[in-house]
Amino acid sequence: MNDSKIRILKAASVLLIALFFFILFLWKMPAAAEAIETISPKQAAELVLKEKGNADFVILDIRTFPEFQTGHLNRAILLDYYSNTFVEGLKQLDKNKIYLVYCRSGNRSGKALALFNQLGFEQVYNMAEGINGWIRAGFPMER
Repeated sequence: MNDSKIRILKAASVLLIALFFFILFLWKMPAAAEAIETISPKQAAELVLKEKGNADFVILDIRTFPEFQTGHLNRAILLDYYSNTFVEGLKQLDKNKIYLVYCRSGNRSGKALALFNQLGFEQVYNMAEGINGWIRAGFPMER
C-alpha cells in the first residue's frame, strides 16, 4: 500500500471513531426535561391534584380580568393575554416552574405555547377547551 492510501485509511478510521462517539454521546444524553403540551381538562385536574402544595406549580389564567372575575381555578394567577404587558409578564416568571395555562376555550393558551417555548419555559401544560371544558367536566372553580 502506498502512503496516500494509508493516510486515507487513517483519516477514515479517525472519522468513524469520532462518529461512533458522537452517536454514543447523543444516545446517552438525557432527554430534555422540556414538556410543552396540551392536556384535557381531566388531565389538568389530575395535574392540579398531583401538584397540590408544590410551590413550583403555577396555575396561569390568561383571560381578561372580567373573565377571571366570573370564576377561575383555585390559586390561579391572572396574566391577561390581550394586555400590552403580557410578554413582559411572561418574561418575569420563573421558567423552571411547572405551569398549567388556560383561557376561555383553549385558543389563546394554545397560541401562547409557542411563546412559552421561545422564552425557554421547561414545563407548560395548556388546558384544552379552557375554563369552558373545565366547567363542562364539573370541576370546581373559585369566584
